[in-house]
Amino acid sequence: MAPAKTAKRAGSKRKNDGDNQFSSRKKAAFHDEELSGEDLSGEEEERVESGEDGSEDEFAGETADETRLRLAKQYLATVTNEVKKIEEDDDADTFNQDAIAHRLQQDIAEAKGKRYKQVADNLVGKEIHASQVFRGHKLSVTSIALSGDDKTLFSAGKEGMVYQWDMESGAKKRIFPDEKYGKIINGLAVSQDGQYVAIGGKDSLVHVYDVRQQKLASSFKGHRDAVTCLAFRKGTHQLFSGSLDRTIKIWNLDEMCYVETLFGHQCQINGIASLLRERCVSVGRDRTMRLWKVMEESQLIFRGHTHSIDTVAMSNEEFFCGGSQDGGVSLWSVMKKKPTVIRRLAHGADEFGNPNWISSVAALNYSDLIASGSCDGLVRLWKCADQNSSLEEIAQLPVKGFVNSLCFSSTGKFLVAGVGQEHRLGRWRRIGDAKNSIVVLPLSDEDLV
Repeated sequence: MAPAKTAKRAGSKRKNDGDNQFSSRKKAAFHDEELSGEDLSGEEEERVESGEDGSEDEFAGETADETRLRLAKQYLATVTNEVKKIEEDDDADTFNQDAIAHRLQQDIAEAKGKRYKQVADNLVGKEIHASQVFRGHKLSVTSIALSGDDKTLFSAGKEGMVYQWDMESGAKKRIFPDEKYGKIINGLAVSQDGQYVAIGGKDSLVHVYDVRQQKLASSFKGHRDAVTCLAFRKGTHQLFSGSLDRTIKIWNLDEMCYVETLFGHQCQINGIASLLRERCVSVGRDRTMRLWKVMEESQLIFRGHTHSIDTVAMSNEEFFCGGSQDGGVSLWSVMKKKPTVIRRLAHGADEFGNPNWISSVAALNYSDLIASGSCDGLVRLWKCADQNSSLEEIAQLPVKGFVNSLCFSSTGKFLVAGVGQEHRLGRWRRIGDAKNSIVVLPLSDEDLV
């Protein structure tokens, strides 16, 4: 198992750029763009683990221009390889360069949040039932994640196991842990290229499994309480982890090292999401949603729910959605501090009149389609319209149990739900006749995005 190194900033680019470097480690807390007055306490200032003098970065001697050139070449090579796989053309001489140009234009549009397709109308009133059900977890499924090519699924459960599933055959393989039993796993994430799977749970560690090498690459220490959520920045090996200790930590898996800690949440962090830009959105029990701008060293704070916000997903770089214990599904824009719309009691109420908690949301990236899950026996599909300011229910998909995790395929052809008898973060209620399983819900025969 490779030991985790420590780095003061992510990559040598910012090590050599004085404008973007903190003057000291204790300034890891980002400036609050709302000027909310939430300064670091003395206790929080001490929350960066010891061992700050990490090993020298391989590219420490680079200038800023050299770093930009290296990263640009690396990105272009990655795009070329991905397009070649799609085109099934290994001959560099005959390879269509227009395909690369088209892909680069798409990535630019995605990064600016301008790529946004209207696909929800294709699913209005459509009857959808499970096409596949994967069973293997003994306890509730807590988190699921698809690889970038949609061929492989990874799932985690409360019994402490992580499985790798073949989406075509349904064959499963246990990848974590090595021993027979493990501690509760709350979340996992997979890098877009499918190389790394990040795993976090009750042991407070962030485990990194290398899919290609089929072994555990590293286990990062740093969080002081259970890890609850994880997210990769799209197209990179930059990882965000959220915890009950109220912090978000950033890790660089190319260097297998710790980068920095983000402070701001006043209570446990429940969910986190990220896309192309170097930023992430987090939600927590303090009833806030926070957009962390890593390069700008600042955060935006959004408020609107009356109870803990448990889950979040990003439609694009400007629009995102959330689900709360107050039973509401909400839409947000970076331009407003309050939700653009909240659908109250989105999944109804229980027999005592209490709202059913929203346990999961998912967004089909760069489209107007989102999904939400609870414990009412239905996964609901929603259409986001009018610049994310209206929310219209378009379909109901029967799934019994707590829908603890939802994930769209990259093309929108299907939706995967991780289901359990209990909520992923506790045992407040149990649905005895539900099955701990993974349910695949086909949405379309053609690509939606």
